[in-house]
Amino acid sequence: MIIKGAILAGGQSSRMGQDKALLNRDHRDMFSYTLEQLENLNLSGVVLSRNAQQTQRISSMPLITDTHPELGPLGGIYSIVENIKCDAVLIVPVDMPLLTTDDLQKLISAGRNFHVPVYFEKNYLPLFLPINNSVKEYLKSVADGENQNRSVRGLCNYFSGIPLSPLNQDHLVNTNTPEQWQLVQNSLKEFS
Repeated sequence: MIIKGAILAGGQSSRMGQDKALLNRDHRDMFSYTLEQLENLNLSGVVLSRNAQQTQRISSMPLITDTHPELGPLGGIYSIVENIKCDAVLIVPVDMPLLTTDDLQKLISAGRNFHVPVYFEKNYLPLFLPINNSVKEYLKSVADGENQNRSVRGLCNYFSGIPLSPLNQDHLVNTNTPEQWQLVQNSLKEFS
């Protein structure tokens, strides 16, 4: 099974007030931290998903421009699925500073066995997503406006996705505001 990784870094970051991919998490930015977690896995490459408005190039890795930014994460997922060739993709948002390689490996292991979307309970990202014609048609129907369910949850439910218990629920915190980011920074200092 050919599995690629994808970093979702195309959000507007309007509540954060700055590009979340460039937030400093210890000695590296969030993009670099997320990429490192993916590079520790046995994947067939990693791509980056960004909005066209995000003109700052943060990496020389393959870039997929989000063609439907108004659809949120599902728009990024649609663009990724339309532009890569593989059997499945592990989609990871750039705003989860406590996520680990072990967490992601758990998704991959279950995804390989069940061939349906796999995610953690109450968290639809990160997501292991098999790529097949049915998934492509579903995402296209959302992009074309035929399907009004623009949520990753809707995608997972439609394909009978499997929710896993996380190794550590705290690893799944995402940071959308400066206050959330500061709380994570404080907890990282406690453990260093």
